[in-house]
Amino acid sequence: METISVNTLQLNSVRVPFTLSLFFISILMHQSNIIFGINLSLADIFCIFTLVHLIAIKKLYIPVSPLLCFLFLSVQVIFTASFYIPIVFNLHPYPASIINDYFKLLAIFGYFLLGYNLSKLNLMEKVLNWYSLFGIIIGSVGIIWTFLNVNLFRDLLFFGGSRYRGLMIDPNYYSVLLVTAIVYFTRIKTVQNNLKYLAILVTILSVLISGSKTGLITLGCYFLLRLLEYLLTRRKKLFVLAIQVALLTMVFLLTPLLINFFHDLFNTMASNIPSFGRVYYLFVDFNAALSEGGSGRETTWVTALQVIQASPFVGVGIGTYTLMASKLFNYDNVAHNTFLQLSAEWGLPLACAFFLYIFFALGKTTFLASHSSTLNIILRDIIVILLIGSMAISLNNARMLWLFLGALVFSLRLNHFNSHSESEKFK
Repeated sequence: METISVNTLQLNSVRVPFTLSLFFISILMHQSNIIFGINLSLADIFCIFTLVHLIAIKKLYIPVSPLLCFLFLSVQVIFTASFYIPIVFNLHPYPASIINDYFKLLAIFGYFLLGYNLSKLNLMEKVLNWYSLFGIIIGSVGIIWTFLNVNLFRDLLFFGGSRYRGLMIDPNYYSVLLVTAIVYFTRIKTVQNNLKYLAILVTILSVLISGSKTGLITLGCYFLLRLLEYLLTRRKKLFVLAIQVALLTMVFLLTPLLINFFHDLFNTMASNIPSFGRVYYLFVDFNAALSEGGSGRETTWVTALQVIQASPFVGVGIGTYTLMASKLFNYDNVAHNTFLQLSAEWGLPLACAFFLYIFFALGKTTFLASHSSTLNIILRDIIVILLIGSMAISLNNARMLWLFLGALVFSLRLNHFNSHSESEKFK
């Protein structure tokens, strides 16, 4: 009995800190702040702890192919920034900027490894559960604070006093993350329908009070994808199908009346909720939505394309983008588009190869029944949402993108490498 007692204590001493670390990583991915010019999150501390812990117990597995790709990418972007850009363009990036951006690259690779190993240990469902639940909680706080006009912590939770941003640095970033939080609730069959509808309602209202056009478009695109999935893949009885066709026909015929109704509704909401005034343009003047209200997306995208054209094959490296954009094209800002940002920094060959691999993984999850587990579908949906949001904000350093991508990459590999037996030590 004494030996069993000691072993139990030793197991608990390993399990409790590890589980707490995973919990804090999950919820703190919804938090970030700029410190010394770097976008940091408390989740980073727990990520480091977890990786070190896995190393200490000899459970950290580093996949060879991703490691080689990371090392190749590291050499290219550092060489390009340190030698190619100064020689070809006579521009000299600050060493601190290169080092700062390389630490970001190391960090996202660390999150990729963490996601890969948590999937190997069969622990991703816990992470997704905590991540999604906390996202909905943060969204609920925003709704209460907005409609009851609570002033407590308003400077922390709101951008400019009116746009809800949760614990993130930016309302757009926050709103896209919030959309990812509803995937778990709407995909897991054990979640009751009333809780699913509540999560959807909280998400819609929270995106509206964030004043994020990017978040609202992302949410709309995800709902559209889910609708298409339902219509095209679900088997339905003839009676149910007839009802659905009739409803769609009715909506189509009533469209003129619905447009007037929603126009008046959105006009009223814009008058009463200042943050909604920004997204109101999406419904009345889409072109103005892209250029007014602080967006100016066309300018950033045009500048990004010019940077890509200047160095299409090897890119401009890390720590150089804003310098290049400012000195050559008189625009000092990031691309606000992950696809353009990575194409500019990595070069078109590497960026295209990376995105093609992601789309291949997403397609494999979608069309191969052997890889279409509920967990994989949830990971796929979250990555798709982040990619949609990436069209208007730069999410190349987003922690959750790389964490969930790492989890999906492992899940699509060979037979889970006996992950079920290894996970028992952490349950």
